[in-house]
Amino acid sequence: MPRWCLALFAAALPGASAHPCDAEAATACPFDGGAALGVCLTTPSKHEVATTLSPECETFVAMHGACAAEFAGGTCGGSAYTEDAVLCLTSWMAASDVSAGCAAALPAKEEAVVQELDEATLLKRAKRKRAREKAAEEVRQLNEKNSGKAPPKKKKRKKKPPTGNMYEDL
Repeated sequence: MPRWCLALFAAALPGASAHPCDAEAATACPFDGGAALGVCLTTPSKHEVATTLSPECETFVAMHGACAAEFAGGTCGGSAYTEDAVLCLTSWMAASDVSAGCAAALPAKEEAVVQELDEATLLKRAKRKRAREKAAEEVRQLNEKNSGKAPPKKKKRKKKPPTGNMYEDL
């Protein structure tokens, strides 16, 4: 299969990559991934098609330069230049294990957005909560009622009269 077909196929995959250098990687380095993608992106002579890096991609590449030790091995080894790179550094690694230079190069954390709910939504949630609590109480009462009963008695087996054959009588 020609290389351009593979490049077109790789670019058409939905969600194949979600990092800031996704577009540049698809045109400049369609056959590279991980650390090899970083080498290709930072070396214009290795580009399949001459490509200029976007400011977001340049920031992503700079972060990888600052965090090279973290991507060399350990928890984040192998996640360099992937969609999991930032996630690994910010969530999977302890903050104490990230160097000061790398921490400074990481994107700022986004604050959680507090969503204000309208009165109808709050009433609906309260009604559902009451229904769940009522159902849980009914189950508790049913369990208490059932636990008070004695377990069913086992039926006694009637013994067969001996046949005279010692193997059948066992």
